[in-house]
Amino acid sequence: MQYDIVGDRPKRYRYLADYRSNAYNWITLATGEYYPDILPYACELYKPVLVLFGQLLKASESSERLLLQISEIRQTWMRVQLLRVFRKYVSPSTPVEMTKRKSSIKEIITTFGAQFRPIHEVQAAYSSRPIPDEALCAILWEYKDRGKKGYDLTERFFEMIRARFPNFIVEGPERAGRDILMGEIFPDYPNQGLCINAAL
Repeated sequence: MQYDIVGDRPKRYRYLADYRSNAYNWITLATGEYYPDILPYACELYKPVLVLFGQLLKASESSERLLLQISEIRQTWMRVQLLRVFRKYVSPSTPVEMTKRKSSIKEIITTFGAQFRPIHEVQAAYSSRPIPDEALCAILWEYKDRGKKGYDLTERFFEMIRARFPNFIVEGPERAGRDILMGEIFPDYPNQGLCINAAL
């Protein structure tokens, strides 16, 4: 098969800079929803979260106790939303990834507990806001579909590779899931904790 020559290389092999003029065709779709149109839906969805957070807050003698009570919520979606509210009110320095694992709650308290906002300040801050709190509901709404477009793109990548190279074995999380650690593929890899999304 013949390829046109561009400069000193076949046209088939292009640099990222070659795509600059139409880069908008190659990035993740940036569609979204209009503000403030989303506010009624956001408030309807997250009002129960804020109400329950207030109940747990009122029953907690410390910020650490509040976090422990939130971790005991069985419904995953509700627990995740409560943890997001907790980060906003109590501990913005706590990494999001740590809050996703129930097993990390005690580690969060040990590592970040000294930086938690005192419970009486959290209670005062919460009481100063209306329920539903439109500002906080709008922030929580932004999390709702976060990552979905990236997941769609990754899933499409897997489909394209498998269709084009049926003899290749492609492994990795096709949507949400644990990334592959380079150290699991290459034992002598210098940065054992470096993650990749797929391995061929």
